[in-house]
Amino acid sequence: MEIEQTVNKRKKITRLLLILLMILLSLVCIKYLISKSNKYISENGKSSMGAVVEQIQQTYDLQVSGYYSQLQLVEEFLLHERELSLETDTNKSFFEAWEKESESTLIFLQENGQAISAGGTKMRIDMPSKLLLDLKNGYNIGKLVRLDYDQKKKDGYLVAIPCQEYTINGETYTAIGTVYDHSKLDSMLKLKGYDGKAYLFMLDHDGNITYTNQSGDKYLRNYSLLKHLKGEQAITEEEADLFKKKFDNRESGVALLGKQNPYYLGYCPIESNNTILVCIVAKGVVDNVLMDYQKTVLFTTILMAGFILLLFAGLFYSISRLSLADQKAEYEKRNNELHLQTMKEMEVVNQKLKKAKNVATEALQTAENANKAKTDFLSNMSHDIRTPMNAIIGITSLIRHDAGNKAKVIEYADKIDISSQHLLGIINDVLDMSKIEAGKTVFKYSDFSILDFIQELDTIFHSQIYEKQQTFTIIKENIQHEWVNGDQVHLMQIFSNLLSNAVKYTQEGGEIQFFVEECETKSSVYAKYRFLVSDNGMGMSADFKDTIFDAFTRAESSLTNKIQGTGLGMAITKNLVEAMGGTIDVESELGQGSCFEVLMDLKIAEDRTVALAAQEETDEQDGNILQGMKFLCAEDNELNAEILTELLKIEGAECTICENGEEILKAFEQSAPGDYDMILMDVQMPVMNGYEATKAIRRSSHELAKTIPIIAMTANAFKYFFKYPLGIEINLKGIFLLSDIQGRVW
Repeated sequence: MEIEQTVNKRKKITRLLLILLMILLSLVCIKYLISKSNKYISENGKSSMGAVVEQIQQTYDLQVSGYYSQLQLVEEFLLHERELSLETDTNKSFFEAWEKESESTLIFLQENGQAISAGGTKMRIDMPSKLLLDLKNGYNIGKLVRLDYDQKKKDGYLVAIPCQEYTINGETYTAIGTVYDHSKLDSMLKLKGYDGKAYLFMLDHDGNITYTNQSGDKYLRNYSLLKHLKGEQAITEEEADLFKKKFDNRESGVALLGKQNPYYLGYCPIESNNTILVCIVAKGVVDNVLMDYQKTVLFTTILMAGFILLLFAGLFYSISRLSLADQKAEYEKRNNELHLQTMKEMEVVNQKLKKAKNVATEALQTAENANKAKTDFLSNMSHDIRTPMNAIIGITSLIRHDAGNKAKVIEYADKIDISSQHLLGIINDVLDMSKIEAGKTVFKYSDFSILDFIQELDTIFHSQIYEKQQTFTIIKENIQHEWVNGDQVHLMQIFSNLLSNAVKYTQEGGEIQFFVEECETKSSVYAKYRFLVSDNGMGMSADFKDTIFDAFTRAESSLTNKIQGTGLGMAITKNLVEAMGGTIDVESELGQGSCFEVLMDLKIAEDRTVALAAQEETDEQDGNILQGMKFLCAEDNELNAEILTELLKIEGAECTICENGEEILKAFEQSAPGDYDMILMDVQMPVMNGYEATKAIRRSSHELAKTIPIIAMTANAFKYFFKYPLGIEINLKGIFLLSDIQGRVW
């Protein structure tokens, strides 16, 4: 009996010791997890801060680059006019529309800081002379400023670009700027993840503050951030010198500073206006953001540890009451169950960790989508662009496979040409629509024969109509004035769109009619023409007829979905017709066909012989004028450079390629007269873009600096054939053709 009591006593002591051991182990695990959590926060503070700084940089760069692009449109308008008055209706309408669209105040700046608004209000801009000097030297600027006008003072954020001299109301100006409400930029750059406890600064290349989310008059003046931090004893002299070097070298990074009150200082360059972004956040603020996500993980882990402790306690209690053999079997069974349960709990914890990480990532993404219209446009166009591109890529692979089969290669090349023409048609539609919406469509009027115009349309569509076995009838009535003056190119685009739609949406064997009639009019200067394009094709519903002239609109049916198109053709057609002073209307019934009516006034040509002589002169000049010419070309894309070189070689011309604006400037300045006949300038290039390179060439001491022709190449659809005062001729159709050089050597 005594022995049995001794054994029981020993079992109780053993159980107690085991329970104490489990408690001790649990406490050790909890302490370990807390230390690991603290280590995670310490190690990830910098990376979290770096991600925030990068996101702010991208948001600011996107917004400010948009500001500069808007100002460039104004620059083109000013340089086109050179001398203008703010009182004329045309100028007032342009500036008012621009200010409404940009939601800002447009101002014109002089070199001394004096300015005038688009509304005619004269003002003084309180800003450092260093920034005025930057503008004079050709740099874009952005700065918090104070405007002083009419005994009033107003704070705002000024962005400005340099410009060639222009005159407004008799005074000379050299820059264009726009002033935005300070709060607008503050709201966009607000760091929600840090509860507004972050300090944000933009510094110029001297370290002076040009923007901050902090209030205070001192930030509006030439105020050095590093000097301020040294004065507040937030950084040492050595640290200030180190950051000055990093800022000068345009570096990015995050540093942990301050011994008594530690804080993170993140920095990165802003390329759009040569500034440095600096973000300062207390370490405790960053740690708290990360700690919020770690608390959930730690709490879950503690609960799991407690659960494990209870399982072990119950397990040891059961072991103590079983025989040795039973204890061993039960232990193994419980151990397996515990292992499975632990794995499940760990899986749950991992899922929560992943969820917490995703939440943290989303919290760092503070930039908003500032270009929703572009996204909508891409979604509308992605399918139509991808289809011919996939065909080109696929057939290119087939050419590589069948390279030795000439017949196959020719067949594949024809198919690539068809797909390329379709893709080019899509791109041209987009560019045409962009130019129309931007008000940059240029009309060129000349004398032409309306009968020859009709015959040319017949020639263009003959093969398409023949392939579909359709009937094409042309009817001309009462044509009293054959020779008229108008934009033949855009007229051809209008009726090509209408006839192309008639062919596409009319079944094989169908009938298409083109009716031209000169209507009676009292004018002795203009002739009124009525054009009808009709067919007996599939027609359209009443609902679709009301939206046919809207952009990106196409009829939805099993038949129309198989017909390729952008949905822009009719919108372009209507805009061109109305821009030329005409009207367009449509009558249609589903399954019965459609009829488009265009009414247009065309100026009567004074003399037929004038037009014929001009045509003959043009024909005489159509020969290959490129033979023997020497071109200096700026093109940073290797493939485009190779294509350009080979095309010019085919025409008998020589070509020297430079990769950026700096190289082409150096090559020109080192050349002798006669080395180059013309410069082909890519607009968008690294180091120095086409605009900057052209300005530098025109200002150089080379004897041909003011006279050598410069042709720009770009895909910008808003500047089609615009002539700059600097002597730049812009050919911006999106695709560069040798014919453009042959017809336009300036």
